[in-house]
Amino acid sequence: MEAVRGVSLTVQKGEIFGIIGHSGAGKSTLLRCVNLLERPTSGTVTVGDVELSGLPERQLQRERRRIGMIFQHFNLLSMSTVRENIAFPLTLAKMPKAEVNKRVDELLKLVSLEGHAEKYPAQLSGGQKQRVGIARALANNPDVLLCDEATSALDPQTTGSILSLLLDINAKLGITILLITHEMNVIRSICDRVAVIDQGEIVEMGDVLHVFLKPEHPVTRDFVDQVADSASSGLPLRERGGRLLRMTYIGDLTYEPILYNAVKTTSVQFAILQGTVSRMKKTPYGQLIVELLGSDAEIDSVIALLRREGLEVDEV
Repeated sequence: MEAVRGVSLTVQKGEIFGIIGHSGAGKSTLLRCVNLLERPTSGTVTVGDVELSGLPERQLQRERRRIGMIFQHFNLLSMSTVRENIAFPLTLAKMPKAEVNKRVDELLKLVSLEGHAEKYPAQLSGGQKQRVGIARALANNPDVLLCDEATSALDPQTTGSILSLLLDINAKLGITILLITHEMNVIRSICDRVAVIDQGEIVEMGDVLHVFLKPEHPVTRDFVDQVADSASSGLPLRERGGRLLRMTYIGDLTYEPILYNAVKTTSVQFAILQGTVSRMKKTPYGQLIVELLGSDAEIDSVIALLRREGLEVDEV
């Protein structure tokens, strides 16, 4: 049985790329193929300009140092302190002790754990354990950071703090982040692009704004509908004979009174039936479901004006 098949995926240097799918879809297998913890039976895996899939084992081990990995359940050494856990990959690489201590101190500061260096994992919260895992993954200054459901074992507030940390790391270090998740909110919060995987195949891929606001595949629509503030689900029924529109605002347009300006010189009336304003990473966006009442000619002119102002408008 094939876990992943026919996948062609390119992640740009410095971006945060998300892979989302249901349990058993093949996302963890795909992620583990990147560092060859799972060896694909065909095809190639290239990180930077190095094709990993053809390397002998010793050279592959060296190249793997360029790829950090964060795990869902932290995978910390229970009998080692925070400092020792972070230092572990550096010790394996036979780095001099003075350099190890300096690097660990840098990482403790980066993940805001300066006061916890001598604690053991059992003395830490889930969020703190994951910060240790992130610091350990960064120890060898990797070019790529793989995140295997890095927030799914955490509560919502802690998840937010870990996602903010990953954003900060991406901005400060320019590190490429490839993450898998089954939570659309994680994708929406930090990713630049996303691929949706189902039954081992990529069924939809693109920038997060486009995929989130205009999902095409049923699996993608299912994930989008799970996000409570999406105005794409639960559309109301027509009750007064008006025309229903879905309006999408992106960027600064989100805060402009464009709908009011479009109808104020006409006899068209409108009712807002659903609406949301939120953010996709750092980009504000809004969606409204509105009912327009009036003559078809005047409503057509209002729709044309809305589109000229830069809104995406679809009749539903």
